[in-house]
Amino acid sequence: MILIQTEAETVYSAMRALNNVGGRLHAMLDQDHKVHVAELDRSIEIWTEGGGPVESYADQSAFAAAYGLN
Repeated sequence: MILIQTEAETVYSAMRALNNVGGRLHAMLDQDHKVHVAELDRSIEIWTEGGGPVESYADQSAFAAAYGLN
């Protein structure tokens, strides 16, 4: 997993808040390797700058399940 638990919780909370105004998340978390989280049309993608692992989830529910946020 790329995100730590508190980051995943915060990202998920932001996604849910953006749902209320028809928005989608694209955030950069300033860690050692700058982590990007983007909510695209059909998936949620997480990656680090400069390569490395990539995570992909079908939707917010899949993201939440993977990080134990349900």
